[in-house]
Amino acid sequence: MKKIVLILAGVLTPVFLFFGLVLVLLGSMLSIGSQEDVPEITGGGSPPVTGEALKVATKTYQHLMKEQHFTPEGASGALAVGQRESNLDPKAINPAGGVAGLFQWSGWGSFINGNRIHAEGSIKGMDLSTLTLDNELKLLDYELNGSYSKVKDLLSKSKDPVQAAKDWSLYYEGVSLSDGQSKIEMISQLANQWYAYFNGAASSGGDIKMLNDVLGKKVGSGQCYALSDYYVHSISGFHLQGLCAFNIGSDNFSSFTSHGWKVIMKPKASDLVAGAVINWGFGPVAGSVSENPYGHTGVISSVKGNSFSTYEQNVGGVQIVQKMNRTWDSSITSIAIPPKK
Repeated sequence: MKKIVLILAGVLTPVFLFFGLVLVLLGSMLSIGSQEDVPEITGGGSPPVTGEALKVATKTYQHLMKEQHFTPEGASGALAVGQRESNLDPKAINPAGGVAGLFQWSGWGSFINGNRIHAEGSIKGMDLSTLTLDNELKLLDYELNGSYSKVKDLLSKSKDPVQAAKDWSLYYEGVSLSDGQSKIEMISQLANQWYAYFNGAASSGGDIKMLNDVLGKKVGSGQCYALSDYYVHSISGFHLQGLCAFNIGSDNFSSFTSHGWKVIMKPKASDLVAGAVINWGFGPVAGSVSENPYGHTGVISSVKGNSFSTYEQNVGGVQIVQKMNRTWDSSITSIAIPPKK
């Protein structure tokens, strides 16, 4: 009997080992297949915030990309509104409105605006120890997978960070775009900044050495106008005249043309070229007339279809030179193309 047992053990042991190995391999394959195909995300260039707020932004951006399948544009738009709401501080509290957290959810000490903050269950009463980024990301998932699934649907398909910020503000925060609280100019600029930071705006394509040399630095007064003036003066030796960035093309038409520049008023997307000074009137880049009566200006670095990259200064109130990603729209008042060497 002992011999039979030993023989069976000798025969069955390799069989068990074989099937065990198969199960381990299958488990590994399933585990690999469940991982999101999203690399670890880090930024480059000049972010809109630093320190702890930047850590919060990076973790939130990565979470929205991996767990909610947001596009880079969608995640950038959400961050822009988060910065408007709380300056990206998970422990931010507004007692007057009874709101708290990264996206200022209602129900913190007052139900005047509702009680969203306790809906998922991880944040308890007014217990500050539970008002953490991890718990707030759980709340985000709970809402985006439930009653706010429309927001998830929009931002998982978004190809425009500015529109993503508007969609988040309207459908997740419930702030009408016509309401001054929406701060359209602010969130539009921040959305572009976050997209540029996490996606290397204009890092592919043309570079302009004289502007690369001042990236991250303040040029002149720090206003957008000062950067375009510096660029033009460096090339042709004259200074821009006028007060408003949106009028740079018309105010300086004679100076431009006499120095060999080509000015195109109300350019089409097909008119945009690398190296041109670009000027915006009121719209998605410059904001409304009440928000910014001067318009905005920059220098085009590279162009691909309707999209282009730029060097700009004073974006979102940050008075240093940055690279941005932009898309052609009808608020562009003019471009000025420098003479060929």
